[in-house]
Parts: sequence; structure tokens; C-alpha cells
Amino acid sequence: MFGRKRKRPGIVHDGATAIFPGEMSVRDLFCPDSLTIQRSSCILGSERHCRVYALQALPRKLVVGWLDEIYRVGSVDVSVYYEPAPDREVVSRLIKKETQRLVQYELDRKAGNISRLPELEVEIADYRALRDAVQLGVDRLYYVTVLIAVHGADEEDLRRRCEVVEDILARKRALPRVLTYRQAQGLKSVLPLGLQEIKDFAKSMTSGAAMCSLPVTVSRAGHVSGVALGRNVYNGTMVFLDRFAGERAVPNPHLFVSGMTGSGKSVTLRLLTLLEADFGTRTAFVDPENEYAHFVRRLDGQSVFLEPGRFSGMNVLDVEAEVVEEGGVWKEKVNVLDKISDVQAWLTAVFRYNAGKGLEMRELALVEEAMRELYRERDVTEDPESLYEGGVKKPMPTLTDLQARLSQKPGARELADSMMPLLAGGSLGMFDGQTTLKLADAPLIGFHLKAIGSDFARFVAVFAVLSWLWQKFAQKGGKALKKCVAVDEAWMFLRHPDVAGYLEVLARRGRKHGCALTVATQRFEEFTSTEAGRAVIESCASILVLRQEDHAADAAVDYFKLSGGCKRLLATATPGKGILRVAGVTTAVQIEPALFEWDLVETKVN
Repeated sequence: MFGRKRKRPGIVHDGATAIFPGEMSVRDLFCPDSLTIQRSSCILGSERHCRVYALQALPRKLVVGWLDEIYRVGSVDVSVYYEPAPDREVVSRLIKKETQRLVQYELDRKAGNISRLPELEVEIADYRALRDAVQLGVDRLYYVTVLIAVHGADEEDLRRRCEVVEDILARKRALPRVLTYRQAQGLKSVLPLGLQEIKDFAKSMTSGAAMCSLPVTVSRAGHVSGVALGRNVYNGTMVFLDRFAGERAVPNPHLFVSGMTGSGKSVTLRLLTLLEADFGTRTAFVDPENEYAHFVRRLDGQSVFLEPGRFSGMNVLDVEAEVVEEGGVWKEKVNVLDKISDVQAWLTAVFRYNAGKGLEMRELALVEEAMRELYRERDVTEDPESLYEGGVKKPMPTLTDLQARLSQKPGARELADSMMPLLAGGSLGMFDGQTTLKLADAPLIGFHLKAIGSDFARFVAVFAVLSWLWQKFAQKGGKALKKCVAVDEAWMFLRHPDVAGYLEVLARRGRKHGCALTVATQRFEEFTSTEAGRAVIESCASILVLRQEDHAADAAVDYFKLSGGCKRLLATATPGKGILRVAGVTTAVQIEPALFEWDLVETKVN
């Protein structure tokens, strides 16, 4: 009775199995029905495939979160094993390495081989500094083994995910090795069992480098705040986008969206606008096909329908005070010279489109001289108060005034006659008159252009609308007020370098005033085929590429330097699925409006 008690059958003291036979254990919860070991992969159960890699070579410099992009692929397990190296062994090894480099340094110096001396000096200094840090207890050395297990629903899915992982590691200058004929040992080492059966891929790291390999972020792209745009295709986590998070999180708030017809491009734009409006962002649409008229009306926005020969209520010569920084001080200023430059650019673009060449230097000088005289007659200066008289804004010069003034100048008669279609009553006279359009304090403003049939008239209208929005919308409120100018089907205007150039200018100048630019197109290749189009894309910190035609998918993958697996996704994606890149971080995203949002964001053309 006082003898040693026998252990009951089934009792295991490591806590892994049940106390009594037949009871479930923790291992039973994640063990597959079967395990089939193959040469370079294994099959878990009847279908699930898995391949385990070990990192044989690491990047020369490690930064915090350098493995984060691996997690975003989805269905990937990463195990990092740390084993402290004995200080005595570390110090002796460092002394040996330092001595070898010193001997080599002396041999090279005496032989006159000076090309390697700077490199050896750096290595000697590094070994000496690390040895001192270890001896003083400031730093330690660890043996670190990094194992990566990639899972796939079938063999093809596994192959595709492995290609993505290998491409990511290649960009980071890391060398993965498939554990050939050692997949079982690799899988057991990756599982959370505390087993380490792969010991021949350990790399020595200092404390700082070892810490960089920790999983410090979750597997998602985008930001930690902002609007919930959709979910990660591979792991289901929500993807947030905050275009106005600030320059530390995203260089600028601009967004480029590309997708073929039916890819969900317009739905995505409306959903993003709807969600951002809840955070106080105002959006102005340049809408060529009236696809946003229903959306604007449902959200109590303001719509402006432009028609040929009918005054739009916008005067392209109207000026407003803008907030500028001078000597580190922000102040209001009327920039007459900028307005003159805008009108010169507009007229140059119109003449180049219609006649094949823009204004010559002499004609530009005549336009500037005439506009200066018109503003001077109205006593308009840099002072914002000069715009008003008795608390009421003064009448501004119009295109009719400019044409009349040019007709009086020697050598400008031909230029003045060429401007006749732009005047009130002409086929393009949509912007000749005193400004009557007042932008309401509404979340959405739509400029709808479908009634303008000809490409030339639409080109004139878009350029003038963008110029007017810059004065009346983009600059208002400065960075304290979030704003966005969205141009849909921008490929229509990219044929003309002048409009593309103006979009680039709007992106560059708008960032300083808290105004984002959203550019959407269904023809990606047309955008990248011109220098101005490429400049617009490069100015956007956020990129969303939805389904593309096969040739366009190749162009998008090459242009954005995406992995090979992205091509298949872009060529076969369902509506709303695509590749999102925010400040250099890329993920596959599925845009998902809520059920109650569909009635607002789906395409309805009146």
C-alpha cells in the first residue's frame, strides 16, 4: 500500500495526449487524417498540399518586418528558431575571424594589392566592434533558423503560391531551399510543437538582426485606419485604406485605378467615395458618361450637366485667393500669374488639338499682355481684398473681354478670330460669362459630360473644368479639409498630352492643399504608352489594378514589377478582385460593398 504507484495506462506527462485512452488531445485537433511524403512536398489528408523551405542565405541588411510580405501571400506558416550562442564560443570565433582579416590585410598591403584594403578594414572594424559588444554584455549572438511552409488547396494552387513566395524572397536577396526528402522533418519543425529537426540551416545573427525576423505585423496591406475597402483574397483579413493618413504613412493621397469593362472599377470608385464621405471627404467627379449622376443625386450632391453652346456657369478667367507658403508663413494671395498660365495652357491645348500646333511665343506674349491689362483695369492685385468692392466680388474678365482686347492689338487679329467658337453663342462657348455656379457644401459634386458628343468639345470641357476645380475646389480649406477630384475614363483624354500634363500638375500641386486625385481608366496600355500617362501613374502612391485583358495583364505585371502569379489573377479575376499596392506594399484584394450599399454603388446610367 505504501509502495510506488504505477502510472495509469495512457497518462503522458508532456501534456500532449489525453489522460485516459480514447479522449481527444490537442494534437488531435490539428493532425490530418493521413500524411503522404513526397520528394519535395507532402499531402495532408486527401487533398491539402504543403511544401517546406529553409532559408540558406539572408539579405545583407535586415529591417524590422522584412518577412511581412511573405505573410500577405496567405496560407503560409513561418517558424523562426532562436538558439543563444555561448559567449565563450562567440568571442573565440570572432577573435579568429578578426585575426584572419588582419593577416590578410598585412599580406595585401605588403604585396601592394590596395584594392581590397578598404573592404578588409571595414570587416576588421565590424568584428572588433561585435566582439567588444559581446564581451561587455551589450549584444549577444544567436543561431537563427527560418523555415517557411506554403500550403495549397491542390497541386496547382501550391505551385502558384510557391512561385509568389520565391519571387518575394528573390527580391529581398534571400535564398530559399526546398527540403528535398526532408519534408516530414520540416513540417514537424514548423508546427507549434517545439521540435527542431532541421539544424543545418542556422545563421548567426546579432540581437538586432534576430529581432527583425519576428512577425511584428499582421498579414494585410493598406493602413491600420481608414475605410474598409475589402478583404484580403488569401487570408480573409480586412484591407483598410487611408489616403489622408499623412506623408509618414503614404507619400500622397492620389489613387490610380485600372480595369476592363465589367471589372468593378466604377463600383469601386463609388464605394470608396461613399466610405470616405463618412469621414468628411468631399469629392468632385469628372464624369464623361453620366455614370455618377444617380449616385450624386441619391447622396444629395450637386450635379452640373454640360452641353455644347450652353453657358456652364463657370468663367475660366475667374480668380480666387489661394493659401501659399512664403518664408515659412502661410498667407492668402491672389496669384494672377498662375491664372494667366492656366489660360495660356488651355488655349494652347485647344489650338493644338484643332489645328495641329499650339500658340507661338509671340501669341502667348499677346495673351499675357491682354490679361494683365484686363485685371489691372479692375484693380485686381495679389491682395485678396482687391477682388471685392463693397463686400461684393467684382465682375471678372471673360473670354469675350479677352478676345475683344486681342482684336485691338497689332498682329493678334488672327488669334482673336480663332477664339470665336469659344465665346458665348459659339459651339464651344460653355465657359464665357460671369461665374454663376456656386459650389454647395455637399459631399459630392458631379460634372457630367455625356451631352457633349464630339471628342474636341469634350476635350475643351474637361481641361476647363479641371482648371476651374483647381481654383474653386482643390485649394479651398487647405490641408484641414479633405478633398478629392476623381476623373473617370481618363483614357479618353490621355491621347492629348496637354490634359495628361495638367492631371500631373494637379496631382503635384493638389497634395499641398489636401486634395487627392483619383484617376480611373479601362485601357491600361494607352496610359503607359505615353510619357504624360506614366507620369500620372508615378504620381499616385496607391494603385488598384482590377481584371485586365490578357495583353493588358502582361503589361500591368511588367510595369508594376509584380510577381508571376499576379498575371493569372488579373486575367481571371471576378468583378471587384484585383491587386492593391499602397506605398510599395502589394496584396490581392476583393472589393466587397455591403448589401445595403449595393443600391447606391452599382452602375446606373440615366
